Amino acid sequence: GVGEISESDIELAQASNSFIIGFHTHVESHAENLIKASKVVIKKRDIIYQIIDDVKEIMLASLDKIREEHEVGTAEIKQVFKASQIGSIAGCMVSEGIIKRQHYAKLIRNNEIIWKGNISSLKRVQEDVKEVSKGLECGILLERFNQFEEGDIIKTYEITYIQQEL
Repeated sequence: GVGEISESDIELAQASNSFIIGFHTHVESHAENLIKASKVVIKKRDIIYQIIDDVKEIMLASLDKIREEHEVGTAEIKQVFKASQIGSIAGCMVSEGIIKRQHYAKLIRNNEIIWKGNISSLKRVQEDVKEVSKGLECGILLERFNQFEEGDIIKTYEITYIQQEL
């Protein structure tokens, strides 16, 4: 609107969970207490380019980040071991890259993803390890999954989030 920033402007900003940008204006003197109580952000600008920058910043913040998956490693299940307390353990050979315990994993059977989630345990010769490199064997336990079959593929990946641009 035109004129000073009033109490009704502040109430409207509070109700809509937004903030106020004022151009060559001031806040009404009796509205100061309401600003402090409502915690509405007011940006007063005298240069139009500063307002444009503020609006771009607001628009960027409102955009969702783009999720990207980056494949890191691949392992083929060579044998399935049964453990009475744990369930099934996938005996694997790492064929590409590196398998790390903190990576996300997907289990692929017949070129279909049948499970996605976290690696709960990664072992190499009975020892817990953080990572296993290409060409080495390992045992992999996946969270809430036990139906391994020989020939299944476990692919691990990292997820990054990229800020969109205007």
